[in-house]
Amino acid sequence: MGKSKGGKQKKEFDTMSLSRFVLCWEESALLKRRKWSKLPSDILLMIFEKMGPIEVLTKAIRLCRDWLEVARNEPLLWRKVDMTCHGKKFGPNYLQDIACIAVNWSAGQLEEFAAEQFGSDDLLQCIANSTSNLKRISFIKCNDISEDVLEKTIKRWHLLEEIELYFWMCSRKFFRAIGLSCPYLKCLRLNYIRVNCRNDKKDCLAKLIGRNFPNLSSLQLIGNKMTNKGLHFIFKGCPQLESLDIRQCYKLTIDQSLQSDLERIKNVRLPNDSIDDYKFACYLKQFSYSSLLFDNSENDSVSGGDFDSDSDTMNYLDIKYEHIMFQDW
Repeated sequence: MGKSKGGKQKKEFDTMSLSRFVLCWEESALLKRRKWSKLPSDILLMIFEKMGPIEVLTKAIRLCRDWLEVARNEPLLWRKVDMTCHGKKFGPNYLQDIACIAVNWSAGQLEEFAAEQFGSDDLLQCIANSTSNLKRISFIKCNDISEDVLEKTIKRWHLLEEIELYFWMCSRKFFRAIGLSCPYLKCLRLNYIRVNCRNDKKDCLAKLIGRNFPNLSSLQLIGNKMTNKGLHFIFKGCPQLESLDIRQCYKLTIDQSLQSDLERIKNVRLPNDSIDDYKFACYLKQFSYSSLLFDNSENDSVSGGDFDSDSDTMNYLDIKYEHIMFQDW
């Protein structure tokens, strides 16, 4: 009997110890949560800036109401919205939704926007309606954005200093319009771009650049089919050029004449130089030039939406107050 009684007491003691351990652990976790939730807003904003917009919109603001309020009410946090390098973790529709939320939260302060493998004309309209102060735009394989709408919206961004397009089909009219509308444009990144041109197809883009962008200081033309003639046209039309990237431009022949022109440029990347440090080099390694221009298998139709109200924000991000227990924070 004594042995049985001792076993029973030991079992009760173990149960009480376990209960106390769980209670202490819960209290400790609760204290940690409260500490995180009460971080000063300036420190929290520094953390958000390091995380980037995708991480903030899909993770951070789901954890705490205070964090959500800080993110939503600080327009300067959304001055730069970089939606690239998302690793295809999210579908294009979802990425467009949260991009529009970020643009709206910028409250007209947006200066830089970048998208990769998502976007539509509705997204461009959202950005255009939000700000006229845009200085940098980057669209990487955004196949559902039309040239006409992109041209119209760029005309509204007179302060643009940098434009990056990757895997794009453009007309000569498009580049002429940009040249007239963006007097402050200093940097062009036109990688694997094809121009609708009947004559002189290889050097068509080079001639358009030389004729329409005299103030360029930086130019990137990875994978272009221009010849020496086209590059000389760029040198003639862009006398302020300081940086030139012509990697994978295999139609060029670095002869004595071209070499003397290249020596005037401070920073030069030659056709056979490595592309490993190019941010989107993965595409260049996976696809050939022809497949980049003609493969539409990855096109997804994306519909835009109106994200002006807080209720829309909550719905699209799956953050509904009634579903989150904020009283513990």
